Order: sequence, then C-alpha cells, then structure tokens
Amino acid sequence: MSPRKDAALRVLEWDLKGHGGQVLQAMIEHPGMSLSDAVDLIERENPAWQETPPEAPARRGLEVDDPPEPARRRGRAGPELASLHQEFMTFRHLLKPHEAKAVEEAFRELDARPDSDGITALRQRIRTLALQAAFWRELAGPAKTSNALGVVLLRPDGRPIAHGGATEALRDATVSHAMAGEVERRGAGVYVMQLPVGRLVVARGRTIALAILFRHAPGKEVVDVLERTVAAIDENVKAAEKTFSDPVLAARYADAFLKLVQRIAG
Repeated sequence: MSPRKDAALRVLEWDLKGHGGQVLQAMIEHPGMSLSDAVDLIERENPAWQETPPEAPARRGLEVDDPPEPARRRGRAGPELASLHQEFMTFRHLLKPHEAKAVEEAFRELDARPDSDGITALRQRIRTLALQAAFWRELAGPAKTSNALGVVLLRPDGRPIAHGGATEALRDATVSHAMAGEVERRGAGVYVMQLPVGRLVVARGRTIALAILFRHAPGKEVVDVLERTVAAIDENVKAAEKTFSDPVLAARYADAFLKLVQRIAG
C-alpha cells in the first residue's frame, strides 16, 4: 500500500477512536510536511494511539571486559526549558490528561536534573504536537478542485445517514431512489453507477455503504481505500454507531472522509 493511502486510513481510524475532535482545535500554521510524513511522525511520537506499542530493540549481552556505558551528558536547562514549557502549554489541550501529566513530570525532572538528551526528546515531542495540530488544521481546511465531488453515507437498506461535499445531484429524488435500491439489492462489495454528472462508486460493508461521486473513474488505490474503510467501520461497530447515530458527528465524518479521498484521488 502507498504511504499516502496508508496515512489516510490511519487518520480515519484515529477519527473513529475519538482523537479527531482534540486536534481539530489547533491553530498553528503547517510547516510543510506531507500527509504521509506527518502521520508517520505522529505515530512515532504517540505510541498510545497505535494498536500495539513498538517493541524495544534487544540489547547485546555485555562481556566481562566490556567498558561501562558512558553517562549521559548533563547540561543547564535554563531559558530553553522554560521556553519549551511555554510552547508545550500551547498544545497541552491536544493530549489526554495522563499524557499531559507525564510530560509535566518530565519537565519537573529536567528542571531538577538537567539532561541534554532529555531536553532533546522533549523538544521533539513538542514539535510533533505542533505538526499534529497543523496537519489536522490543513485537513479541516478547504480542499483543492478534485476528482471526488461528494459523498453519501448510507445504511445497508439504502437510508442516507449523512452527506458531504457537492451532493446536490445525489439528493435528486430519482437518483436517491436508484442509489438506495442498488445498495440494498446488491449487498456487500464495490460497484459503479454511471450518472449524467459523473461516476458514482459505492463501497458497501455489513453496517454501512459509502457512495462517492467522481468526475471520472478513480484509480485502484482509491477503490482499495474505500474497501478498507468499510471493513474498518465493520470492525469498530460500537464506535461507528456512536458517530453515525449523531447527525452532527456523522456530517463531520462525511466531510473529513471526502477530504481524505480528494487528497488520494487528486
């Protein structure tokens, strides 16, 4: 799977797990990282967001005559630590309470026993928070003209849940009825409906169907993302139902999902 496509799926998983609302509050300018690079960095610096934490590398056994490991260099925290703490307070709201508490504890320890490696690690953590905030702000911003025009989230029986983007053509009674009938009749899978305004690609799972209107046929990577997205929703039924049963949250999810598809489809 391409890095861009995998990054989009990771963002959808974070949104389903409740992390999306936290970072959408950020108001920092994006420093220029790509979508996949930003997601990679966020995952490395936020292991609690991952399914399984990375294993620590195995250490070689020390021989009897091996020299002892050198002690870490210690340095003065001074103004740099104070500056880092002030910057941390800007992004503190992005962290869960226990995560923020751990960072505060690290600040206190470095203030009592300054350590250059520890300060470097804190600086990297805070930079990651800034990138994370900027990434979500960019994701929430207006997207460029794209092949993907609009999305409709549907129940398996064809009832609409939420709309995102330019879906005026899909709200037409005739089109809406045909789309609902197709979803209910054909069941799980991916299929295409040719409309006068474009091509409608429908990906249906057990609990939801995603119908995206494209200007022209999307690439295989887009179809793969749609299939994996409905599979992920089917595997997280409780969290998904909580989102889709709330009209406001469902509409936000539809908008966010459309923007991700637009970035993949180009």
